[in-house]
Amino acid sequence: MFVQLACERGDADQPDEMLTITPLVRPVGVPAGAAVTKTIGQEGGALQSADGRISVHVPPGALEANTAVGIEPVSNTNIAGIGAAFRLTPHGKVFAKPVTITYSWASYADSVGLLQTLGMAYQMADGVWKFVGADSFDNQSKTVSFKTTHFSDWSLMNRISLSPYSAELETGQKRTIKAMIFTEADWDNLFIPLVNNPGGPYNEPGYPVGTPAPLPSRFIKSWELNGPGDLTKSTQQTVEYKAPVSVNGTTTATVTMELKAPVSGTFLLVSTMTILGDGWIELSINGGAPVRFPASPVVKMGSRYILANPEDEGGGHFLLTWKGEVGSHGYDLAADGTRFHFLPPGTGYNSCYIPGPNMPLTPSGGAVNVTKLSNGIAEGSFTVTNVGVGTQFRPEASANGRFKSKLFIP
Repeated sequence: MFVQLACERGDADQPDEMLTITPLVRPVGVPAGAAVTKTIGQEGGALQSADGRISVHVPPGALEANTAVGIEPVSNTNIAGIGAAFRLTPHGKVFAKPVTITYSWASYADSVGLLQTLGMAYQMADGVWKFVGADSFDNQSKTVSFKTTHFSDWSLMNRISLSPYSAELETGQKRTIKAMIFTEADWDNLFIPLVNNPGGPYNEPGYPVGTPAPLPSRFIKSWELNGPGDLTKSTQQTVEYKAPVSVNGTTTATVTMELKAPVSGTFLLVSTMTILGDGWIELSINGGAPVRFPASPVVKMGSRYILANPEDEGGGHFLLTWKGEVGSHGYDLAADGTRFHFLPPGTGYNSCYIPGPNMPLTPSGGAVNVTKLSNGIAEGSFTVTNVGVGTQFRPEASANGRFKSKLFIP
């Protein structure tokens, strides 16, 4: 289904209330990983964080003497922050020439709403974060860079976002989606790079980050729904999405807001709704991205429950059984006990393994955790450690997932 909710001209012509963002004092982040340090002198130099997400380039002449320059990951206390934050040291150091900070957002692509409003922020001495934007982007390497003359705690952030960016809904469930802004913004300063203060070459621009406010309607052009379900507009900045009443397995719908902008082009923010249907299984092998596929109804045979997937959807035959009611059930080797297996072509994953040569078959670690067996619904999750792989049942894998399905008790 495609539904478009355009902003009526009368709405667009209405003057917005004054946009006021109250600066938000946030705690200082705590160390969250190994620090990297390097001595850099008058000749300049560069260093990179241990995870490769952030790097610093110090140009010649920025430092007057050899200095231990460091990058340390810290908890991100920026209310609009994306991913990790980093403490650049010496903390509070002021450089004679601008230093370039480059942040990779490749790992956080699903959390980045609109590149034109993506930038960097640092935490000021009073605890308030300040959004300063970016000086350059590299879309190929998915990096953003900013030149600064001082060190502090730095974070990536979007000043505009949809809340939520993504969500999981049951069939028939509703979710409110809001367009929010975390800093003050002028029409000519909506997109980055922000305009520098003409009073000085390194007098950085920027806005304090605060409690989010509804995005002014003058920046909103329209809302659209692509996919199943219904979309209704509550206000200019808020819509309500309702999931369809029936879905086979899982499906997705996207709610898109198009911005009015000070430059030509199409600028979209997208919120993705994943609808979990009447019967579904989610499975991850070895920590990989979860795969969802339809589930057949859970059948009770005696004291044993059986969950499977129809027609090997999801890439292989799936079977999960447990003996007992709501609660945690460890794996065993009984023919009618608690078992897991997933059999894609050419291999197999089982909830039993052989620890070593001439040793007996052993149940895998982990359990099936059943949270609901009532009102015609079976729901829960599972973890499997020491998964036996292939015909040799070598303990070379792990598995985890969750499920929800109709419950059939003859």
